[in-house]
Amino acid sequence: MRPWYWLGSLWAVVAMTATAQAGAPTDTAQIRRWSEQARRELSSNNDSALRHSRYVVRLARQLSDGRGLAQGYLLLGSALRNKSDFDSSLYYGQRALTLFEQQGRSEGEAATYNLIAQTYKRMGDGQTIPLLTRKALRLGYQAEAAARRGPHYSELSRAYITQGIVYRDLGRLDSAEQCYLKALHVEQRFHPQPSFLPVVYADFGQLLMDRDAKLDEAIAYFKRAIPLYEQQNNRNGLEHAYRNICWAYRRQGRFQEAIAAGEKSLALGRASGDPHRLCNSLQSAYMAYRAAGQPARALELLDEWKSTQDALVNVDIAQAVAKVEAAYAAEKKQAQITRLGEDNARQKQQLWALGAGASLLAVLLLVTAQQYRIIRRTNAQLQLTNGTISEQNQRISEQATRLTVLMKELHHRVKNNLAIVSSLLRLQSNRLTDEGAVRAVREGQQRVEAMVLIHQRLYQTDNVGSVDMRAYIHDLVDGLLAAYGHSRTYFDVQVEVESPPLDIDWAVPLGLILNELLTNAFKYAYANVAHPALRVYFGPTADHGLVLEVQDNGPGLPPPDSSNLRRSFGQRLVMSLAEQLGSQLEQENRGGAYFRLRLVPLPAAFVVTTAAPSTVEA
Repeated sequence: MRPWYWLGSLWAVVAMTATAQAGAPTDTAQIRRWSEQARRELSSNNDSALRHSRYVVRLARQLSDGRGLAQGYLLLGSALRNKSDFDSSLYYGQRALTLFEQQGRSEGEAATYNLIAQTYKRMGDGQTIPLLTRKALRLGYQAEAAARRGPHYSELSRAYITQGIVYRDLGRLDSAEQCYLKALHVEQRFHPQPSFLPVVYADFGQLLMDRDAKLDEAIAYFKRAIPLYEQQNNRNGLEHAYRNICWAYRRQGRFQEAIAAGEKSLALGRASGDPHRLCNSLQSAYMAYRAAGQPARALELLDEWKSTQDALVNVDIAQAVAKVEAAYAAEKKQAQITRLGEDNARQKQQLWALGAGASLLAVLLLVTAQQYRIIRRTNAQLQLTNGTISEQNQRISEQATRLTVLMKELHHRVKNNLAIVSSLLRLQSNRLTDEGAVRAVREGQQRVEAMVLIHQRLYQTDNVGSVDMRAYIHDLVDGLLAAYGHSRTYFDVQVEVESPPLDIDWAVPLGLILNELLTNAFKYAYANVAHPALRVYFGPTADHGLVLEVQDNGPGLPPPDSSNLRRSFGQRLVMSLAEQLGSQLEQENRGGAYFRLRLVPLPAAFVVTTAAPSTVEA
């Protein structure tokens, strides 16, 4: 339950009062009037606020009003954030921040930092990326610093609220409480306008409900916020308050009161124009009806809730497709401009060739002058188009950075999940009494650990699609050496890796094969060996393939007809993985067991970069 998006509904009053100068021209007064209209609509009708914000930007550009343009960008960024168009919201927020800094308007800077912080906070919620949430916290502190320069108490209060909400999402509830109390102190001592006092009441009540389960006190704070929201005509704030009251009543078992509050929240959510807010209100109303034992209405709300969520996902996909299409259109337009430039050059050469006779000199001069004007217009169009392409490239680069962060987070989570599986297997093995079962479970744990190492390597590097085989093989050998109770002080280990980093589709089966071969050696080879030795080699072949060799100095392989533990599940797993890689495992006795896995020549896409050989001896 993250209902805080209504914070942006009151942000612009302080920034607007800075433009209210005595004797301002009529055109500037018109910009202020439309800005005030858009500001009021942010908390009641976001679609209308979006239209009026765009009009403010167009009018300010026509009148060359820098102050009005900065305010228009801030309004537009807030409306786009409420529509979940986060990229566009950040784009206009940055433009507003640049203008406010140039104009020395600390109120506007604080308001814009609050807007950008709230946008990153919502991005962190939707994408579950803590990095974005922590960035929102840093921006909240920048908003506080800008507000203190005034001081501008309204924006200072909102900065404290923003920090508190982010701390709550990060699970630092005591820090969140301190921020809310600071905001409450500012509101009660300085009475700033616009006032964020109802916001403080609602957020503090939510903290009491979620952290302390003090439902009666939480409801009292929500009810304090409602009349203040009504005075401000803040529909988003009212929706948030009624939704939280619905949650609290439901938890108390007061189902009819919960249904009444849920219906009020749902009506306000439908009128807000914010799909995320509507999803939250549908969820709370559905849960109230379900708890009250009214399945028909509950199912109706559940269907609408899921449909709204699916629509939000489709909107995100449509926005991504639109950006790709825009980039393609820009590239196509650039090609057309290039061809146009080439055509113009050829036409100019032809015009110069026509100057063969003095009788045509006047005509030639007129044509040349005309061509010169065309070229100047074309150059102006080229400059404008180049600027647009540069902006698109910058936004695409930011998207690529976000995708890289997402992939690292994905590998990190996979690694954590595998580590949990490994821990569960370890705990299970400690509870078993049968030695065979214990051995089987621990071998399964070691296979999981082999995959954990791969995903750990992936999220610790910038190249999230490939694995550094040199570091991985060293880590795997050291881990198994310690797991079977051996020490490098008496163990002769030779590891030589000449392979480049590999794609994860090849690295995972290779890692599992190597894990099985090493486990086989540590289990069976060194029981009666005074000076144990192990050699591992992984590198290229003459025909551009790869070869993996593992050799010990134990008693060697048993006869083919012998029933030995080496012909177990592990060996069948190795054979299966070798077939998956299009290869076959060769094994023989060479002063001990010797295994050789030769891989066919690799496609270029699997070999990422080259790496220098590495040899470790002990």
